[in-house]
Amino acid sequence: MTQTLDTPVLIAGAGPTGLVLASVLSHYGINCVLVERNTHTTRFPKMDVTNGASMELLRRLGVDAELRHVGVAPEHSFDVIFAPGIDGPEITRWSLPSIDEEWATLRGSPDGTRPGQPWQRCSQAIFEAVMMDRCQRDPLIDVRQGWQLQTCAQNGDAVEATVVDDTGDALKIRAGYLVGCDGASSVVRSELGIAMEGAKDITAFALVHFRSSDLANLHALGQFWHLYITDGAILIAQDEVDTWTLHKDLGLVDDPDPIGDPHEFVARALGHPVEIDEVLASSVWRPNALLADQYGQGRILLAGDSAHTMVPTGGFGMNTGLGDAFNLGWKLAGLLHGWGGPELLASYEAERRPVGDRNRNASVENVFVHLQSRNMIDPDLIGQDSDDGRAHRAVVAEFFTTNNAENLSLGIELDVRYGDSPIVCATDGEAPPWDRRTFVPTVRPGHRAPNVVVADGETLFDRFGPGYTLVDAVPGPSDAKRLLDEAELAGVPVRHLMLDDPRLCQLYAHKLVLVRPDLHIAWSGTAVADPADIIARARGAR
Repeated sequence: MTQTLDTPVLIAGAGPTGLVLASVLSHYGINCVLVERNTHTTRFPKMDVTNGASMELLRRLGVDAELRHVGVAPEHSFDVIFAPGIDGPEITRWSLPSIDEEWATLRGSPDGTRPGQPWQRCSQAIFEAVMMDRCQRDPLIDVRQGWQLQTCAQNGDAVEATVVDDTGDALKIRAGYLVGCDGASSVVRSELGIAMEGAKDITAFALVHFRSSDLANLHALGQFWHLYITDGAILIAQDEVDTWTLHKDLGLVDDPDPIGDPHEFVARALGHPVEIDEVLASSVWRPNALLADQYGQGRILLAGDSAHTMVPTGGFGMNTGLGDAFNLGWKLAGLLHGWGGPELLASYEAERRPVGDRNRNASVENVFVHLQSRNMIDPDLIGQDSDDGRAHRAVVAEFFTTNNAENLSLGIELDVRYGDSPIVCATDGEAPPWDRRTFVPTVRPGHRAPNVVVADGETLFDRFGPGYTLVDAVPGPSDAKRLLDEAELAGVPVRHLMLDDPRLCQLYAHKLVLVRPDLHIAWSGTAVADPADIIARARGAR
């Protein structure tokens, strides 16, 4: 007899997005069931950087310190080297600071133009293991590994789904909401009949994930995060100890076994033999740059790779998925706690789909930089120890120096705008110009709230509440109480944060700023004309 289970939220897929979404729901006291078809977290490295904006969000879950403990140590740089082979000659490098160096910069950056947290190098295999362990220990999260969603449909005010395990046992789940975090081949998206548009199978990459202590060869050009070989190979230092991943662009090949012997393949790709202690995994993968036509229907939503797939250049894929998880998590919690209105759910696609589109396109732009470089490189000259060789390398170096936005895109990371959202209050005036490389802090509704380091180990965001935060930077008496009273009547959780530091008051433009749980601004102003309208709009009841 098939069992039936009831839950407020069913999450299909326990990759990074699903794991974080489950943790966000638990953070707000919401139970969920998390089903994952695999019996273990990924063994492939996949993503290898969690950006500063994501680390700010993960800090709200209390997971940032653990990720930094298991990730790459803070003294190691994020340098990216370009060379024709592992033994050089070096063409140029993108010099990117270590976490220690970035902390020093953030402590000296009071203008809010940077995130409040440095990036963290941490492979997806480690990230998933940490988050899965947290979810399994969480009494509000029912983790079911080895179970796959088979069917789903909305039926009135609930979603009815069937999940099966590898023995064929079935479980009926009745949920208030279903979120498909089940990846690029999403069953949830297929069940809804939602198509994806964009570029599919852009190329083919060979991957060899291995352990090696042969630093004499691997660090012939010094310590690095990524080493780009000019013929299309990329070597990634996964842990700065002994774990590495090689990706080699194969083009559109039909060879059923393009790797062959992994040891020999690595030597060919790097232009020099490397002593490999253990091959951990090898495979061929094909990147896509696709966007779902919709982010869901009714009570069934899509998040992460089920809604958007990206080329990994720039690390936008998983970080965009984490943004989806936080955006959707607090909204589902608001609906289930009873204070959220119907526009909360409608706002999810309105806010996140444009971000998915923008980030997908930026990932493709990054790919074209590498394709352009390979088209301009003369393989006979690039490594030559001659005047012509040095001149050619100087031209290539100038190209990479000019086109270095892949890992220097604060606009992509921080300048996420929800100005057209149904739960953001309209405002007058022009928004700051958008640029993918830079971030201009503002308290304009729809934008991310400004953040700065306020003390060693503490940022302004650490003083925000778990729900909404009303930042009060108004000199003298303010209308804060009018908003707080209205929020209390509606059952909306709001923390009143009064600023007395002149620097912070200036950062927040001497205004009242209502910040949402996902750190975006719902409303700002110097006076409150209609508190009922502001709170109703912010909670999705208008």
